[in-house]
Amino acid sequence: MKLNHVVASLPLMGAAAAVEMTRYAAASDVEPAFATYLKELYASAEDTSATETFTDFFTPTGQLLVLGHVATGADAIVALKQQLLPAVGTKHWNHLPKATTVDSETAGQKTYQVLGVIETRFDGGNCSQAYYSSRFTVTKDAAGAAQLAPYTGGLAAYDEFIVDPPESPTHIPCGTL
Repeated sequence: MKLNHVVASLPLMGAAAAVEMTRYAAASDVEPAFATYLKELYASAEDTSATETFTDFFTPTGQLLVLGHVATGADAIVALKQQLLPAVGTKHWNHLPKATTVDSETAGQKTYQVLGVIETRFDGGNCSQAYYSSRFTVTKDAAGAAQLAPYTGGLAAYDEFIVDPPESPTHIPCGTL
């Protein structure tokens, strides 16, 4: 599968509208601060011109994983982001997160799983969508609390492991999922 055909759920969108969180629903063990963190992360990722703003979320050895493609460190993360959604182009993404749960937790990290819908819009009219599943692994502070302040370098991994269907555009028109 060619990477440029992947509808990865990297939250990437050129002149991005506000991130749509109306369908967001968190499990009881998900901190309320995660909603704000996720909204800021998606806004930064959907902004095609964002580079440091996006990578400021990640640890120095943080990883962006998109359907098997792995980028480690700020330079590689920006390169993968721009490969998926070029800074100059006609393609825009909008993530619509839904169910959010805790996938796993250790003394040093907490991993959240987000299920949702991603819209892919092309200038000139075409808009289609797909389902996505992502995991976000954040570090914890000395007291054991997940580091959920945006832009503070606590994101160890952003793993977009399911996009269905994986091609772009898809056969599913926007507004139907």
